[in-house]
Amino acid sequence: MASAEQVLQVLIGRITKVMGIDAATVTPDTRFDEDLHADSLDRVEIIEGVERDLRRRGEKAAVSDETLIGLRTVGEASVRIAAATVSSGEGRGR
Repeated sequence: MASAEQVLQVLIGRITKVMGIDAATVTPDTRFDEDLHADSLDRVEIIEGVERDLRRRGEKAAVSDETLIGLRTVGEASVRIAAATVSSGEGRGR
C-alpha cells in the first residue's frame, strides 16, 4: 500500500501537468478551488492520472471521482487515495 507521502508526490506531479503550474507552488495545504482554481473536470483528470501513475507502480487506487471532488486540499486527497490504495501484485490472496 502506498503511503500518503508517496501518493502526495504522485498527486503533485499530476497537478503540475494538468494545471500547468510549478510543483514548488503545490503543498498539502493547497486548496483545489481557491488556490488551483481546479474545476470538476480538472479534478477528474488529475485523479485519473494519479490512478494510472499508481497502476504503473503496482498499486491500485479505489476511490470514486465523486468522493475526491468533495475534498478541499491536496493533502486530504493524498490521504484518501493512500487509504484506498492496495498492491495489485500477485500473492494478495487474503
